Amino acid sequence: MSDQVEQQKQVSFQWQWNWKVVLFVVCFLPVLVNLAFWQLDREKEKSQLLDTYNQRRIADPQLLSALPKGGEHLYVRADVTGKYDNTTPLLLDNRVRRGRPGYEVISPFQTSDGQWLLVNRGWVGTGLDRSILPEINDVPGDVTLKGYLYKSLGKQIMLGEDIWKPNNGPVIIQNASPELISEKLGQKFYDYHLRLEADSPGALETGWVIVNVQPSKHTGYAVQWSALAVALIILGLFANSNLGSVIRCWRQK
Repeated sequence: MSDQVEQQKQVSFQWQWNWKVVLFVVCFLPVLVNLAFWQLDREKEKSQLLDTYNQRRIADPQLLSALPKGGEHLYVRADVTGKYDNTTPLLLDNRVRRGRPGYEVISPFQTSDGQWLLVNRGWVGTGLDRSILPEINDVPGDVTLKGYLYKSLGKQIMLGEDIWKPNNGPVIIQNASPELISEKLGQKFYDYHLRLEADSPGALETGWVIVNVQPSKHTGYAVQWSALAVALIILGLFANSNLGSVIRCWRQK
């Protein structure tokens, strides 16, 4: 029997601990695994949001006054009749469409039964000179609006405090939560905004992105993080054993 064959028989799997590599794997493997599961959770969340939106957008619209108070009404289609308060339109800042900066115009609205509601009329573009605000046309008289109810699902990121000057033309804001606006304007508003349909009185450029990242992308990100976790395990295994020699010996047989 040749010396090469004899050497091949003598190669067996053995651990050769490299504690630096072990520490690296122990520290970063849980991070990669958690990132993968986080992306899967995000995929599930986005899928549920899209399912809810698609189901409710084909349902018949409901009267706002008929909806139970304190219920979950995200994306519910609603009809309201009443008057716009044209005194202080709110310009929700940092809204970009087609690469162009602009605002979403939110107007206070009082329904015929006395309920106050924040109506998101849609997007309007702005120029480079932010001191020049867009002109927002008043909508007089009683009108009937159609749209769907919406509230922000995450914490609003603000680059600074909003400077409120009510009753003095448009106000630029970064946080459009009904609770905050109720506090600033001294008037209790409904818990949800009404996002207008395009043919409603006062509508500007409507149409909103329901999810900023599609569920399939989150699945792809989860696969990438999982692949990195597997690669880290394999690299750790090779660095802490003679597995490479065992594989080479096995392939030579």
